[in-house]
Amino acid sequence: MDISKELFQIINQSGAHPALGWKHCQRVYHLSKELSQHLNLNDEVLYISAMLHDTGKYPMYALPNVDHTLRSKGVAMNLLKSYHFEQEKLAKILDAIECHMYYSEPGNSDEAIYLRDANILDNLGNIGLMKLLSLVGQDELIPSPDEALMRAQTFAEALPKKVYSKTGRRIAVKRREEIMRFLSGIKRQTSEYAWI
Repeated sequence: MDISKELFQIINQSGAHPALGWKHCQRVYHLSKELSQHLNLNDEVLYISAMLHDTGKYPMYALPNVDHTLRSKGVAMNLLKSYHFEQEKLAKILDAIECHMYYSEPGNSDEAIYLRDANILDNLGNIGLMKLLSLVGQDELIPSPDEALMRAQTFAEALPKKVYSKTGRRIAVKRREEIMRFLSGIKRQTSEYAWI
């Protein structure tokens, strides 16, 4: 089976919430390519890493008390065995998956660094707000709309500082402003969030 078709099936049959599934992975892949267009990155490493980076949080693969980055790395390792990747390529994919979260240090390769930046940026701006609001009641960390707004505020304050690349930092500033404009408007329209 073609690996891109298999990756599509894995994500779409995993029980992934639409805000965290295939389209999120596509955005992360394309944004990481955009951020790194001045470099010659391995597109296969970038693509596979982007498609598999969150599998460990999807219901079919998630394990209790296991960080989804480590679980995603394990799922990827098992899947990619059958494709006989050269060791260096496999190591880059697994490193990018393990280091994709904002709370991780950037990985060892450019592919890992730009994948992480793209994933962070997908949690900011209008798209980040859309994701947070669509997860209200679906994610234990976002039980209510006001929790989603508090998380958006936290992301706007903290995540731009986590972006490593120069281009990514410029985008992070713009996306932070999008969140702040939204929050300011909601605050005005709900008596300082009292009517949410």
